[in-house]
Parts: sequence; structure tokens; C-alpha cells
Amino acid sequence: MTGRTPPRVHLAGQGAIEGSLDTTKRIVRFLNVPFGTVPERWRPAVKPAPWSHIRDATKQGPVSPQPMGPSRYSRAINSYSEFDFDDDTTVFDEKLCLNLNIFVHEDTLNQAGKSTSAAVMVYIHGGGFKDGANAIDVYDGSNLVRQSVALGRPIILVVPNYRLNFFGNFSCPELVADLASDHNLDTSSSPSDDYARSTGNWCLQDQRLAFEWVRDHIPTMGGDPKNVTAFGESIGAVSVQYHMMIQAHRGLFHRAIMQSCAMNSGPAIRPQVEGRLYFDYLVDYFKIPQGLSSEKKLALLKQVPAKELAQASDSDRLRMFTPFVDGIMVPKDIRVWSHETENYDMGVKAVMVGDMKDEGSMFGESMGATTLQGWERVKEKYCPPGIESQKLWDEIYGEIKSDEDVRRASTKVAEHMLFIYPDFSALQALSKRKDLKRDGEGGGEFELFQYYFDRSIAAVDAKGKGWGAHHGVDLVFIFGPDLAVEQLFTPEEKRLSEQVQTLWIKFAYGETQTAVTSDGQPLRIPRITRPVDDFEYHAKEKEVIVFTDRCTVETEHANRQGEKMLQFWERSEKWVHEVREAMEQGSDGNGVNDEKGLRTGLLCIALPSESKWQ
Repeated sequence: MTGRTPPRVHLAGQGAIEGSLDTTKRIVRFLNVPFGTVPERWRPAVKPAPWSHIRDATKQGPVSPQPMGPSRYSRAINSYSEFDFDDDTTVFDEKLCLNLNIFVHEDTLNQAGKSTSAAVMVYIHGGGFKDGANAIDVYDGSNLVRQSVALGRPIILVVPNYRLNFFGNFSCPELVADLASDHNLDTSSSPSDDYARSTGNWCLQDQRLAFEWVRDHIPTMGGDPKNVTAFGESIGAVSVQYHMMIQAHRGLFHRAIMQSCAMNSGPAIRPQVEGRLYFDYLVDYFKIPQGLSSEKKLALLKQVPAKELAQASDSDRLRMFTPFVDGIMVPKDIRVWSHETENYDMGVKAVMVGDMKDEGSMFGESMGATTLQGWERVKEKYCPPGIESQKLWDEIYGEIKSDEDVRRASTKVAEHMLFIYPDFSALQALSKRKDLKRDGEGGGEFELFQYYFDRSIAAVDAKGKGWGAHHGVDLVFIFGPDLAVEQLFTPEEKRLSEQVQTLWIKFAYGETQTAVTSDGQPLRIPRITRPVDDFEYHAKEKEVIVFTDRCTVETEHANRQGEKMLQFWERSEKWVHEVREAMEQGSDGNGVNDEKGLRTGLLCIALPSESKWQ
């Protein structure tokens, strides 16, 4: 590429792509760059076929089919604006949705192969494995990349799509058998035949393929394939931790940022139990005759139009989508697996994990209860039997006398169960790595960071949503989209956005201890230097970054929510595992019908007997 001609690169083994240049910001965008195709429903993706023409990379590409309507989760996440992407103009395609959006500075692209390569940041979007896409306007990486150049630390930002809802996260005994008997699977690029026959984890397989594309092709754009940071928010953060745990995914990236979620927020479920419930739900939803064989039912589900299958994921019966325990990619219950420090990718050099101050404000009603009667059901699900557990529950959530008390407490339960404890458990496992870097005491080179994000957006608060520093609002500060910078942010919020961007960029370069903003102001960034369950130590030392409500960056003690809360949810997690394990051992292999046991802990799909989760 030279001058101001249309930016064009040739991808070895694929073909030429031509993007667009923002001449004001000097940011090049390559959109809809394919990294995979889906040969058929519920099968592993394969690398795309090469092309001989110059591929137009100036327009958004197809996204994974997903439900339409005002309830779309990504619209809640994207509350700083009135829309996410236009359903009328967006193409939804289950086979062609695997594409990347790439943002790179003009100078970085011009210097590709001539100078030091730029750090690469790969963002995995959230949406509960149900919806979302790289087409959402907040994920435009132009301003983040521009800030990186101002800091003298240029990055290339890559944002992939991946299969969602029933296309990316679905398994059942029938589908397991279907893949096991498929002798036509292309295993030439898979670690093993077994990996290709993993069911229910196509979302993670798709993401892996995107990281492999970055490894193979990012040097063409001036990026360093040996310096890749994976970062994600919500279920994107869940995905990042899964990649650190899955054996076949080792080496995909070198640093990681997990924003507002961890694996335990989306625990993998089992094909023969929850998967069977999903299968029965779809058979009922599409009115497939019950008298047909299981094989015939599955064959008919494969023929359901993509738009209709996507819409089936928008139901009150469905809580969320998660990966599956398949014995291949995910070998066992992550309530145990995620705590085993030795299973993490030791090639990951640094990890940062953080939460919003008001994580539960959007989820109290959907994940909890609104009435006193419903509160008892919530307690049955999460509070283990025994005096000590009951006492902790009451101490944490207080005396519940009214429906208003229920809504308040349900918000805290959602916050603790889905965000605070899962993130703590990830930090707990990672902080016990033998190579954890300790200040003044030697140790290894692995760096671990924790943050709290307390600032909301004043203009969004003024709309009356009342969510505060809610789940996902940090994305607006990190990406700094034009709408926010030009119309919403106060001067103080603009300054905070620059500081957040600075930290994320410096993290990608491993320069957190010398972080400064573009105007030369220092950012003090503490590290976690002891296991986070060393409560006595962390009650004294301030090792956590805080983006405060006052738009300043300060430090604070770890474990803000308190030792008792963390101990309670650790108890609850162990109890849920024991109950599910006992059910598994008592199963005849054809599923489990113990409704009381299934109601223990977070259930991704409502039981047939439950008309509403209350």
C-alpha cells in the first residue's frame, strides 16, 4: 500500500482484500474478512476457499443468525445508543458468518515487514452465546487504534464473529451419535479425530479458527503473531478462560483480559441431561411428531430454516447458552476443572480480570425473583443445606420482608453468582501459578491484575434506566466510539476513557508498570502478588486498580464484596457439583429426571414443569 490509494493486501493462501481508509483518523478498516466457512449445520468449520478476484472488504459481513426483537441482549449491553445493528440490512447466514473486522493504522500497514511489528488485540464479543456480532457499532476499533499510535504503541484490533445460540452451543445424545458415525468429517486440520467430533462447542472452535487466522496472516498487516492479547466482555470473557483451559487451544494468545465474567458464569452442561431438555424443547417448538425416531427428529431439525431456528432461542424457557462437557474439549465439570491451576495455559504471560460496580442491576429480575414466594425458590437453588450455609445466606442478603427486599436481594444474588464469585475463582486459580511475579521476593514472570470499574455514563443515567455502572458500560470507555466521544461523554469521562484505553494498550505490550497517558501523566498499576484467598494480606495491601465514579484511577483492597460472600458461593458451587455428580452416577445413561436435583444451581433451560423461573 502506498499514498492514499485504496488499502489492499494479499493474504497468502486466500487472496487479495481491499479495505477503506478514514483519511481523518488514518485508520484502515478491513471488514468481512473470512476466516472459516460452515459446511453444514452442527459440524466443525473449515478454512475458506481461496479467491482469485480482489475481495471487497469495505462493508460489514454476514453475522450468525440470532433472534430479533426489542429483547435482544446486545441492545441492553449497548445502552449508550438506541440501536446495535439494523435487522433490515444485516445479512444473517449460518454458513458465511465467520468473518473478521480488522482495524489498523495506515502507518502500521505501510511498514508491514519493514519495522517492529504491532501488538495484536483480538476482541471476543459478548451476548450470552445467544446474540451479538462484530457489526455492533460500539466495537468499531478506530479510536482505540488511534490512541495506541498516539502512545507510540500501535496495535491492530481484530474482532471475529462466531456461531451463536443453537448454531454454536447445542448438543444432545442424538447429535453426539450423529457425529460419532460421520466418517466424512474433515480432520486434516484438527488435533485429532475426537476434536472434530466434539459437540456443542462450535462457538469455541470458531474462535480458535479466528486466532489461527491471526497467527497465519496478521504479519501481512504489520502485526506480531507472537504478541497477541485476547480480551472479551461477558460471555467473551468466559470464552477467553475456556481457551486458556482447553488443551488443544494452547498458544492461541499470550495475554488475556477478562471483563465481567469467567468460566463459572457459564458452566458447561451435559448432552445427556440439559442437552436432552434442549432437544425436547426444539422438537416441541417446531411441532415435530413425537412418534418419530430420535434420528428422524434430528434430521428434521437440521432442515429448519436458520431464521426460525435462531428465533427459537428467544424463549422464556431458555436462560442462557453455554459450552458442553463433551469429554473432548471440556473433559469434566468446570466447577472442579476451572480451579485446577495446573490446567491453565502456562504460555499466557499476563491476565487481567475485572468487574463493574453494578453488575447485577440488569439481571436481578431475570436471574432472581420479584416476589417473596419466588425468593424461596431462589434460595432453594443456591443455598446449600445446613445451618452454616443458611446463616451465611441470611447475613449476606439480609432480612427479606417485602417484594422490594426480594428485588434488591435478587440483584445482589445475580451479581455475586454470575460475576463477582466467578471472577474471584478465576483469580484464585491464576494467583496460585508457581510463576506468579511477586514484588521484591523473586518469583516468576506471570503477571496478574484485578480491576473495579465504578463509573457509569452520566448521559445514559439521565435517560432513567437506573442501572448505574452496569454490565457492559466499560465497553464504551474502552472502544471510545464517536457517538460517545462527540455527544455523550463529559470532559471527565473523555479523560477516563483515554486512561482506560492507555492501560489496555500498555497491557498488550507488557508495559503496565510504566503506563502513562498520551500527555505523559503516569498511571499507577498495582499487581496481584499473593493468592487472592489470602484475605488477611489483601485486607492490608491495595493491589487492585479502580476506575472510580469520580473519573480517577486509584487503588483499593482486593475482595471488595467481602470474605463471607466469596466463601458462601464457594460452598454453593461445591454443593451444586456434588448434587449433579450424584445425579450423573445414578443415571442409566438415558438422562436424569430428578427435577429437584436439576433445580440445584443455575439451570440453562427451564424444566417442562416450570412455566416461569420464579
